[in-house]
Amino acid sequence: MFKKMVFVLFLTSSLFAEENFLSFKFGLTSIDNDGGMEFNSNSYEMDVVIDNGYNILPRVGMAYVDIDEKDESVSGLLQFTLEGIYDFDIQSSLTPYIFAGGGYENVTNSRKNFDSNIFIDGGLGLKYPLNNSINLLSEFKSLYMLGGNDQDAEFAWYVGLSMNFGYSQNTPTDSDGDGVFDNFDACSNTPYGTSVDNNGCPIKAVVDIDSDGDLVPDSIDQCPNTPIGLGVDIRGCAVVKQQVKPVIQKRVKPLDSDKDGVKDSLDQCPNTLRGFSVNSVGCPIKKTLEVRFDPNSYMVTFDSKPKISEFANFMRRYPNARIKIIGYTDTSGHRSKNKVLSLKRAQSVKSLLVQYGINSSKITAIGKGDLNPIATNDTVEGREKNRRIEAVLK
Repeated sequence: MFKKMVFVLFLTSSLFAEENFLSFKFGLTSIDNDGGMEFNSNSYEMDVVIDNGYNILPRVGMAYVDIDEKDESVSGLLQFTLEGIYDFDIQSSLTPYIFAGGGYENVTNSRKNFDSNIFIDGGLGLKYPLNNSINLLSEFKSLYMLGGNDQDAEFAWYVGLSMNFGYSQNTPTDSDGDGVFDNFDACSNTPYGTSVDNNGCPIKAVVDIDSDGDLVPDSIDQCPNTPIGLGVDIRGCAVVKQQVKPVIQKRVKPLDSDKDGVKDSLDQCPNTLRGFSVNSVGCPIKKTLEVRFDPNSYMVTFDSKPKISEFANFMRRYPNARIKIIGYTDTSGHRSKNKVLSLKRAQSVKSLLVQYGINSSKITAIGKGDLNPIATNDTVEGREKNRRIEAVLK
């Protein structure tokens, strides 16, 4: 029976989502609570959370509670649950969550007033990421039986681990984030931001030297070694003999190295990726990602993947940030189909970000269809602008 349930959990998760979270937990359960809670029954639980891209995620679970009433014959409880789980965003490594749902409890060797029954349940928990794939969990849950057993309420406390699975581990990766996948990259450790060729190797910049400092490059300077201060023509040859008057320097404007509108002296997030809207201290808030899709498709085009890789490299500097990936469409076609398509496109971008090293639990994919247009839908150019992916940081 246990093997069959494991198979059903895996099959259900693989049918409904690209990423899922499998948890194994151990705990203690209090069965007879008339005189107060007594957590004296060992409990084991396994569940799968299905990442469907929405805020409330479905969770399918199975638990076994070891009772052994001896003379009263009941030896154990096998519980099957279907719940919804919601994570709270509190800008911390610790993530609290709540859950609620229902299920069925099968009593082994049941007796009078303690028989198999359906129940409703709910509870709360905390999770802490150990790495990109594994979380440490602790949760408390309560069950209320709907059939009138003398054990009408149960309480349980669990600790355990969850791990994400479900997306393809064979997808090509781009370790150095230069836009060329590793299996084609002849220079796999290129420094971030370096311009590369089709083989992933740095493009050497050609610098034209001006040895005599007359602002005419050596390659076209017909009068090299002109003394400093002499005016020269376009050939680099002197046109005046007297010393050039000193140039009065104009007042230099405050520097804004990353061009985000906040000068460097006030910028708490230097080197913000181009295109991000920022707050008053220069930290990123929202960016429209340059992602393209074929018509009526949610597969990211190959030429868009370097932009997503660049965004992922940038986000590694903000490990505690949470990201909302929001998909939009234009008004062409049926509204309900557009909303589904926009969600799938957002989920495709999320999957790529996970492949590039961003923690899946920090990313939420949302589809909003043709809502919030940024241009008119009456022209081809406007509709193209409205078909977009936005990244919002929290």
